[in-house]
Amino acid sequence: TAPMFIGYTIVFNYNPSLSLNTILTSVLAAALFEELYFRAFLFGQLFRYTQLGFIPSATIGALLFGLVHLYQGNNLGESAGVFAVTFAGGMLYAWVFVEKEFNIWIPVFLHLFMNLSWGLFDVSGNAMGGIYANIFRAFTIALIIILTIKENKRYGKELVINRKSLWYKTS
Repeated sequence: TAPMFIGYTIVFNYNPSLSLNTILTSVLAAALFEELYFRAFLFGQLFRYTQLGFIPSATIGALLFGLVHLYQGNNLGESAGVFAVTFAGGMLYAWVFVEKEFNIWIPVFLHLFMNLSWGLFDVSGNAMGGIYANIFRAFTIALIIILTIKENKRYGKELVINRKSLWYKTS
């Protein structure tokens, strides 16, 4: 999440209205409970204990994850943007969850630090953000993906999510 913290420090002002209550509810509790419910429970049960592959399992969780964030939009366009961003985030967190051997703490902390960087600075009033917010978010996502793949290669592990596990898993 370093690109978001560094970029937002350069581009945005510190958020003076940030309070301990906001950090506890919008950052800590949101990341913890959303990851426990949407990734560990919902996605985790579907992907680990059914024959559904990654895409259908993650899509179900990401659709619901996106839907619970719709309240952030003030109009149809904003709501669609918020949904798209949170849906994509749900897919990313599910992928990381699987590739990190179902260690829920990895997506929890990624989610927490992404939310914290968003809250520390006057980035946006919703999850959609503007051009600069999304440039730094894209760098962060790319870094997460690259580092995860490199770590797997370093330890000689194949990616769990591959052609064989995308749609339907065969034993």
